[in-house]
Amino acid sequence: MQKNFDKFNYYVGCVFALLHDEFPCRHKIDFVKLIGAEQCAETYNNSGSWTGRYLRDGAIQDVREELDLVYETVNWLYETGYLIGSVSVTQLGRNAFVTLSPKALEILKVVPASIDSLSAGKSIGQELSEAVRSAAKSQVSDLASKALSYLFKVGWDTLSNS
Repeated sequence: MQKNFDKFNYYVGCVFALLHDEFPCRHKIDFVKLIGAEQCAETYNNSGSWTGRYLRDGAIQDVREELDLVYETVNWLYETGYLIGSVSVTQLGRNAFVTLSPKALEILKVVPASIDSLSAGKSIGQELSEAVRSAAKSQVSDLASKALSYLFKVGWDTLSNS
């Protein structure tokens, strides 16, 4: 279970960083790209059916479980009010066309002294963007976890009234 929390935090950080960099524009989340995979010859079989197999980390892997987790992460962010736009499942697959909600934007703008891993003067959003660009997975996960924890610690009402 801890493994899912670590991955959840990592993907929350990636989504926040991506949307922070694109704000205020809505962005279509590419779930395959988000997990670091790309389509390959084995992604679809000879009859055209999707196999769930993609090229990832130099090897062809079945990434269906990881795609499920990242979709559920984005859906959770949407359903809990961190994202606005649309998240859906259709015959064509899973889709998310979203931007940051005011709640998420406020978290990403915070420069709290109590979040000790942040560099002086940088917001959570800036730190997340830098960590994602530098592929610092543990830092992305840690920052996302602290950002979500910070919201619960100080309360949404405190942030929205400042």
